[in-house]
Amino acid sequence: MAGGAYLFFALCCGLAGGFIGRTKGSSFFIWFLLCLVLPLALIAAVLYRYDTKEPDTQCPTCGKRVKFYEAICTRCGTELDPGYTEQSAPVAERPA
Repeated sequence: MAGGAYLFFALCCGLAGGFIGRTKGSSFFIWFLLCLVLPLALIAAVLYRYDTKEPDTQCPTCGKRVKFYEAICTRCGTELDPGYTEQSAPVAERPA
């Protein structure tokens, strides 16, 4: 019966690790297997690719911090200007 409890615990850790890995943009199956075999790897899945290093700005209407790539504020629905400007490539002059 003790083996069954560990198997249930490992399966729960595997599922949790898989879902966490998938929400962070990685493979569900890889994180599921990793956390199934090593339940402590669930901590690695939680800490993996934490998105604090991405540049962000404030919404001009409500002041919520939003990422540069977001087009609409999720709090107030304001359309945001892109956080980047597209630079056109310099046009090369043709020799005469």
